[in-house]
Amino acid sequence: MDADPEARRLLGVARRAGVADRVRLLGAVDPADMPGLLRSADLVLCTPVYEPFGIVPLEAMACGVPVVATDVGGHRDSVADGVTGRLVEPQSPEAVADAVRALLADEPLRRAYGRAGRDRVLKHYTWRRVADGAEQVYRLTLADHALSKEVA
Repeated sequence: MDADPEARRLLGVARRAGVADRVRLLGAVDPADMPGLLRSADLVLCTPVYEPFGIVPLEAMACGVPVVATDVGGHRDSVADGVTGRLVEPQSPEAVADAVRALLADEPLRRAYGRAGRDRVLKHYTWRRVADGAEQVYRLTLADHALSKEVA
């Protein structure tokens, strides 16, 4: 991490903010270690300005951890605002900070969001559900294609 320019930049930001003693940059994490790492967090923040898929919030929610995410792309599908975590305005550090402060101050709410997030993932986002959904889209597409051939 010492050679990574972005890591150095982030550590500089942490030093200037007076929190460098509480910041650890891990770099690449073995996928087998990721669930334990996620479960050790009080919150997971996902704050990009563009995110087509929303996978990181789903991974956190699967581990029972509430999420603060920007209200963009796939986050809108994966995070249920006020149920599994909070969706905040993109490019608004103030909105992120407000949501984080509120959740860190309310452990029962964090636990409720964590349970609801895990339930949401198990209900809607298992590999079986994803595969079944993809199959359904293919079947509908094939049916539409066959119908359009009959009409033509």
